[in-house]
Amino acid sequence: MKSWKLGSRIFRIFAWLLPYSPLRVFFHKLCGVRIGQGAYVGNFVLMDGQYPEYIIIEDETSIAPFTMILAHSGASPFHQRFNLYHKGPQRVHIKKGAWIAAGAIILPKVVIGEGAIVAAGSVVTSDVPDYAVVAGIPAKQIKEVPTKTEAE
Repeated sequence: MKSWKLGSRIFRIFAWLLPYSPLRVFFHKLCGVRIGQGAYVGNFVLMDGQYPEYIIIEDETSIAPFTMILAHSGASPFHQRFNLYHKGPQRVHIKKGAWIAAGAIILPKVVIGEGAIVAAGSVVTSDVPDYAVVAGIPAKQIKEVPTKTEAE
């Protein structure tokens, strides 16, 4: 388990509270999250504080306020004894152009596909295909995002 540093905690507070997305992105990057060009991160977005290096957010993504992105289960030692939850951190990958709406929760070992949309308040427990729209608890695909050629 990695040690928690005061600087990282302060950076996470700034990333959580600052009113300007580029500054929030900057501080999330200082914490270890990999964030691509043109990504928008809303305020009050919580990214895993213990394992930020397991979170990858590609270019031109949008993550709305009050979203949570978790790279580990946080299971108690009691639950870990019974093998109910995975013990270690796992990667979360949000691909180019994805949109995560307000209040969504992204759990460990999830890939959000390119151009995918996660509806507000959804809990994503498994991979989301490219250009899919998912909603619910747990999130299920409800439709597809029309591609540029389909929209014409």
